[in-house]
Amino acid sequence: GYGSWFPGAKSLVANAMAKIMKANPALYVLRERIRKGLQLFSSDPTEPHLSSQNYGEVFSNQTVWFVDDTNVYRVTIHRTFEGNLSTKPINGAIFIFNPRTGQLYLKVIHTSVWAGQKRLSQLAKWKTAEEVAALVRSLPMEEQPKQIIVTRKGLLDPLEVHMLDFPNITLRASELQLPFQSAMRIEKLGDMILKATEPKMVLFQLYDEWLRSVSSYTAFSRLILILRALHVHPDKAKVLMNPDRSIVTQPHHIWPTLTDEQWVTVEIALKDLILDDYAQRNNVNVSALTQSEIRDIILGAEITPPSQQRQQMAEIDAAANDGGVQTATTTRTTNVHGEEMIVTTTTAYEQTAFQSKTDWRLRAISASNLPLRENHIYVSSVDDDEAAAGGYTFVLPKNVLRQLVRCADLKTQVGALLYGVSPPDNPSVKEVRCVVMPPQHGNHMSVHFPGKLPEHDYLSDYEPLGWLHTAPSETQSLPSGDVATHAKMLERWDAWDGERCVVLSCAFTPGSVSLSSYKLTPQGYNWGIKQSGDVSAVTANPEGYGPMLYEKASLLLSDKFSGFFLVPEGSWNYNFAAVKWSQHMQYSLRLENPRSFYDATHRSQHFLAFADSHGGGGGGAAKRGPAAGEGLDGSAELEADMEDAFA
Repeated sequence: GYGSWFPGAKSLVANAMAKIMKANPALYVLRERIRKGLQLFSSDPTEPHLSSQNYGEVFSNQTVWFVDDTNVYRVTIHRTFEGNLSTKPINGAIFIFNPRTGQLYLKVIHTSVWAGQKRLSQLAKWKTAEEVAALVRSLPMEEQPKQIIVTRKGLLDPLEVHMLDFPNITLRASELQLPFQSAMRIEKLGDMILKATEPKMVLFQLYDEWLRSVSSYTAFSRLILILRALHVHPDKAKVLMNPDRSIVTQPHHIWPTLTDEQWVTVEIALKDLILDDYAQRNNVNVSALTQSEIRDIILGAEITPPSQQRQQMAEIDAAANDGGVQTATTTRTTNVHGEEMIVTTTTAYEQTAFQSKTDWRLRAISASNLPLRENHIYVSSVDDDEAAAGGYTFVLPKNVLRQLVRCADLKTQVGALLYGVSPPDNPSVKEVRCVVMPPQHGNHMSVHFPGKLPEHDYLSDYEPLGWLHTAPSETQSLPSGDVATHAKMLERWDAWDGERCVVLSCAFTPGSVSLSSYKLTPQGYNWGIKQSGDVSAVTANPEGYGPMLYEKASLLLSDKFSGFFLVPEGSWNYNFAAVKWSQHMQYSLRLENPRSFYDATHRSQHFLAFADSHGGGGGGAAKRGPAAGEGLDGSAELEADMEDAFA
């Protein structure tokens, strides 16, 4: 090798390369990637990630820093004069916090930093690492940290490059989603950052004077409680921290001045606020949570919501703890011989009323609460790398989404076709202007449209942008049934283009609505058109299905413009009369908001059956109603259930 060329060549080349790599971070990153790719060393860090099990270590005598870069690159979205959406950077900040002393180094990142730069989200990570290294260099040796914990793992590589001069400082990632980004909701910090006219470093004490009476562990727990509550419900959290008018905030303090007893009361109220929000979002009972799960929720650790089974176990235990009180039920019946029988029982045996799985009455009552979810709409974000790769950005008007939620059902999927247009000066943006509700029926896994594309004068100025459907639960991927359905639509309708026609999923999560958008890759299109038979019969993970079949599309919600609906003459919902629906049916459209899922116009058969059953002609309903097995596309079960509902 080169070490034998002349004496000392090996050490000379090694030292020269070390200096070159130190001066050029890109070479260092390249070397690390090659090493990991060749598995020359373990890519797993030697230091375990921070978790709820070991986070007590940060309160040792060593100096530990938390570095949060969530708010470094912030933008506001506004509409230009031409009507397009545009982003504008605003001041951000790096959050460097010492949990033992409560010191916060807040480095304000002025908007001038981003002037003339590209790939700003990636640049923000390197800027954060550079500023952290600069702060470490400016401090005396005894104040430098022995350990730096980053709240987002993407910051590890840039920080590793910039901290080459400090080999004794340990870098760790965190599995806890600590709510440091909520510090921007504190008026004193948020206003100072927004009003800054240049980059600057500011030092704050986040513990105020707490450490005079409590330990740093207690002070950190209190801070996390406050920040988590500010993240969950800012207004309510601020009210809880100011229980009466006598409470004031000192000019040199960040938090209200409370006694230790008052802080205990406030902490309990903040904890209840956090747990109530978690219970509402995950549809669980707070009393079913264990102490370790409560700790994980507050710290931001990933936990699995308690199952319904464990809730039932908790209810049984609670009933046992009530002293074993049992309710006795006495029933009086007469047997076939005319003898009267009196039976007393303490169990619920033979007392549960039969209930159909798809009892439409209960579902109609549940669906009446759907408009309450309009205030909590979440849009699935697209990674920066995916957004930079190109593609269209789809903008959905809020009035259309609200109307669709109001006319949907919690269990059965409801679908619609999307039509829109690009702004004249921005062809990469697709604005949804018209939503067509074709005649349809479906189940919890799929929805069926006629094979004919809708026709109307209002559609002549718009291009097809894909389709949208509701879903009873949220998934982190595009279901295989949707892949097959979308591929068959692209194959059947020549006007549809795979690049600008997407699948929008509107999932009903507990207390909220989650939106996500996907488009098919060429591989996904080829896979989807090969699926034979009914699309709803495609299993969850059929052969060949995987994440390479689709990719996320960028989606935005806007109230700057409104959309409108086109609905068929008559009814759009054929779930109560599936036998009348046909793949080849013809239909005409009119301008109107769609009626709700359980509107009387969709279920005339129910009223006919009701009238016959109360008019002495009980057999009439059976004659007019379709026989079991006559429904198309699996509607026999639906018709059987309708009969059961009026049994």
